[in-house]
Amino acid sequence: MFRGVKPLRFLGLLLAWFVGLFALWLIVGPWYTSMLSVFAELVVSIVDRPTHVWSTGTTIQFWPRGFTVPSQPPSVAAEWIQANTILLLALMLATPAATWQQKFRRLGVAYGLVLTWQVLDVCLAIEYGYATQIDPRAYTEGARYALALTTNLAMYVDTQVVPFVIWAGIHLRQLLTLARPDVVNEAALAKRLPKTAR
Repeated sequence: MFRGVKPLRFLGLLLAWFVGLFALWLIVGPWYTSMLSVFAELVVSIVDRPTHVWSTGTTIQFWPRGFTVPSQPPSVAAEWIQANTILLLALMLATPAATWQQKFRRLGVAYGLVLTWQVLDVCLAIEYGYATQIDPRAYTEGARYALALTTNLAMYVDTQVVPFVIWAGIHLRQLLTLARPDVVNEAALAKRLPKTAR
């Protein structure tokens, strides 16, 4: 059974959760960036080349493993990549569910999806750093252009699209209930009726 969504209540809860999570993020942000850098190092080192990835505050830095790190290594502004976490968690927590267990199960799925996206996003930014700063001669001009386009597009999508896509995908049936309550209610009633009564 899916609970209906009351728009004003939902917006109020969304704002409250967003403010609370933003305040919490000011504390846990650097720790989260550090965790993200660990995952990114693992993925980049497996699929591309051995790379040392670490964080300073909410900035991710990287350099080829085994080489002397310069005083100013290439970096990635992690705020752009992980900012979608706050909005997504607020959306998930503000959306009603039949039970808290169901809500946290959905929250876990949503967080797993966004974390995967963020790790891939960091890896893409690191590849772009290799192409433009560390080893540009190993890439063609076309490859550098494609990486620049993809990296910038991904960062814009991060904050403006990804949270809503994940949230809407997980709560698709509830959203359909808002849009077509008559159709959804008839379908739910048909499922509950015995076959002889249809």
